[in-house]
Amino acid sequence: MKSQELYPLTADRAHGDARRVKNDDLAGARAAGTHEILDGYADRSWRFLAELQRSNGMEFVIGEARGSHIWNIEGDRRVLDCGNSGGVHSLGHRNPELLAALHAALERYDAGIWTMPTAQALELQDALSAISPVPDTRAVITLSSTDSMDLAVMFARRFTGRSKVAAYRHGYHGHGGFAALITGSDSEGVLNYYSLPRSQTGFFPEYDSLDAIRPVIDEDCAAVVLEPINFETFKPASTEFLPALAVLCRQAGALLIIDETRTGLSRSGRPIMTSRYGIAPDMLILGKGLGGGLYPVSALLASKAVYERCMNEGWGFMSSMAGSPIGLTVAAKVVEIIQRPELLENVARLEHLLAERFHALCERFPSVFFPAWVLGGMASIGVRGESAARVVRSELFKRGVLCHSVSEIEPRVVKLMPCLTSGDEVVDELAETLASFATDFSHSRIHA
Repeated sequence: MKSQELYPLTADRAHGDARRVKNDDLAGARAAGTHEILDGYADRSWRFLAELQRSNGMEFVIGEARGSHIWNIEGDRRVLDCGNSGGVHSLGHRNPELLAALHAALERYDAGIWTMPTAQALELQDALSAISPVPDTRAVITLSSTDSMDLAVMFARRFTGRSKVAAYRHGYHGHGGFAALITGSDSEGVLNYYSLPRSQTGFFPEYDSLDAIRPVIDEDCAAVVLEPINFETFKPASTEFLPALAVLCRQAGALLIIDETRTGLSRSGRPIMTSRYGIAPDMLILGKGLGGGLYPVSALLASKAVYERCMNEGWGFMSSMAGSPIGLTVAAKVVEIIQRPELLENVARLEHLLAERFHALCERFPSVFFPAWVLGGMASIGVRGESAARVVRSELFKRGVLCHSVSEIEPRVVKLMPCLTSGDEVVDELAETLASFATDFSHSRIHA
């Protein structure tokens, strides 16, 4: 029996061509269309974004979002979201349960007063502690994963008395503060763009390699920061790597910080991916999907020892909006949903179907695709040749699928993060779109 989307679209949205669906209620409701808005961006706002969309043939302004799909502002085009803003909409765009939680909170609360304790803060603290592999977890709530990572680095520096942080050369952890200093990715980092100092960061060149990390863990290394996947390829860490790294950090007196911004909240098939490895990191970052795509919420999960040293000996961290009972209410509902058996069963089914469809695509189009990695709702499929890698993202978008990204290092892969609530029809739509690209590319109907 085929699985249906856990939060299905309404009937009038569920039928029709997957790539062009007319939304009559939106078609005439907007004074400005896609081109006018992009012109406005180019004229008086973020020109770089408008030019980037246009140069890639990906002009799109969202008019509506629901479930696994987004519609343009004109209402005449529907796109399958397999980029998910890196996991922001993991439980589907405008998830009805999360909308209900948000509406209920708005009826009673506002942003609160940051010096006043709330029951919601304790509720979320306990909910996060129940799924966390961090010893005696204490949660610090922030507004973004960048904020949480920035804070984690400051915590590490205070706790150890050291100043440097080791990070993966091709990783991504944020665009601000200390998070920007440890984001080594050439394509998404800003180290070079802003001429940021490099003296406090030691980048290791390879993922999943202790030999690559050892040289940068010296007597001034406060922490090692990394994701449980290779950000560039979505390849999961090997079974032995993270446990061995945890031992290495302990021996060197450095903290281990795991960034689960993308992999957490059941994206990997478990509430926290790190739990697959049986390790107890000193700190762990959750974000993006923690706010359900409706409210900015992130969490730094720290061990009791780190938390006490950094938060309870002075003003360790404060934020006027981060502890809002509105955001905390939404986050608590997210943590509840991602642990439900039916959600975890759906993620397991997604993994099976994605692996099955990708295997079939590699068999059918061996000159275009090769096997890569699928874990839970994270998937990548290899693309052969630089010419295919250059065009695959924009070509998929033209055909109605938004992917996460294409790797900038070898192996070249297309990375995909469908909503965890997706049904079988979403995987079918994705596979058909990949097949359409491969067919046209194989017959030289696409030119790089």
